[in-house]
Amino acid sequence: MNGIVLSSRYGTYEVLTASKTVLTCKPRGLFRHKQIKLVVGDRVTVDEKEEVIIEVEERKNYLIRPSIANVDELAIVMSVKEPDFSSLLIDKFIAYANFFKIKANVIISKVDKSFNAQILKDKIDALEKVGVHVIEYSQVTKVGLDEIEKLFSNKIVALMGQTGVGKSSLLNSLVPSSKREIGEFSKSLGRGKHQTKEVVLIPYENGFIADTPGFSSLELPLYKEDLAQCFVGFEQYYDKCKFSNCLHIHEKDCEVKKAVEEGKIANDTYQNYLKISEELILRKDRF
Repeated sequence: MNGIVLSSRYGTYEVLTASKTVLTCKPRGLFRHKQIKLVVGDRVTVDEKEEVIIEVEERKNYLIRPSIANVDELAIVMSVKEPDFSSLLIDKFIAYANFFKIKANVIISKVDKSFNAQILKDKIDALEKVGVHVIEYSQVTKVGLDEIEKLFSNKIVALMGQTGVGKSSLLNSLVPSSKREIGEFSKSLGRGKHQTKEVVLIPYENGFIADTPGFSSLELPLYKEDLAQCFVGFEQYYDKCKFSNCLHIHEKDCEVKKAVEEGKIANDTYQNYLKISEELILRKDRF
């Protein structure tokens, strides 16, 4: 019978089958021989009697961090404070999603707290200008929850973001029966305390929501050339630049820089691009 991997732990996998039964399965020995590592989100075939996974379907995508397959969309969660709002991290997360050709949405959490409204407005305007869907959400007032419910229906959506931004709290609001552990923000450490230790798929409205471990930073598995193509808002201009390998920094006749000058791409977004590009190497540098 066909099924989907909901979670994994110590070499065993929770699989939701087409008959809505959850089985605890082990993969057949052939998987280890062929060095096939199953991950949450994998579509599999199971032998129900033996409770063994006998086949895995080809993945439409696979994210390294969080480790999950077959995602339809990402929901990048960023809080206005505790941890502090970071325009840079949002753009980095979106570039990561774009690199894997997964649509990214942004949820701004904790909007019931006091924060610099102008900085947030500028970032939301910048994202919406290039077609990114942004939702402002509060766990306290429930503002934005209806919109999030619609966003998450009928698809597999993975929550992604720093520790402490409220991913598990949001999931508990959407699926109270999930009872995800909620972490606290440590003011002394300046970051959230880890609660979610593994990726877990939670069934929701004809689809699934993936709760994932939080992190304070993200190293992109990209080269500078990759970033130049997949950075937020750059996609429609990249192939119009004079040079096919344009990095949008020092080159002449660069359509991305022209779009920034014309206000089609926010300057803050472009400055984030320059900072992130500095963290990466050129593909030729690898050799």
